[in-house]
Amino acid sequence: MNIDYEVLFSASEGVAVRTPDGRFPVLTAAQAARRLGRSRRQVYRLLKSGDLVLRAKALGECLIDEPSVNRLKASTRTRQPLPAALAPLFPEYSLRSLNAGTDRDLVLARVVESGGEKAVAWALRRYGRPAVRSFVRRRGSSLSPRSLAFWESFLGVRALPGPAWRKEGPWRA
Repeated sequence: MNIDYEVLFSASEGVAVRTPDGRFPVLTAAQAARRLGRSRRQVYRLLKSGDLVLRAKALGECLIDEPSVNRLKASTRTRQPLPAALAPLFPEYSLRSLNAGTDRDLVLARVVESGGEKAVAWALRRYGRPAVRSFVRRRGSSLSPRSLAFWESFLGVRALPGPAWRKEGPWRA
């Protein structure tokens, strides 16, 4: 089966493949492996299973659809372990039972409230600044007043007001 395609190189947009169906950003197998934190062999298995989309082969190199790599990385069904350095933030959990994808709000709540510089740097790298901003906006009312003030100032965002029952009661001064 022969498919006509053109490999395009651009300093600003990276590598792309142009086919009769359109233009698609692509990654090499090595780039996809780095982005997913997996080996090249695992990337080839993901191609074979259909979890990743092969756009073209050029000079023996697989050119993999970049959006499919990003989708798989963000997917919560893949195992996304937390770094061992975060273990002190989760004393009541087995660190292996937590998943950075499915337990995002729990992980961000602990890191934002009690995490050190390295934990915060990891969270910003892993989830990105927009996701942390969204978390502080949506769930900031569950943070301590001191943490909330810091993160609102640092991220330039205001938290949505929390439920009324959090503001009431004998334990609130």
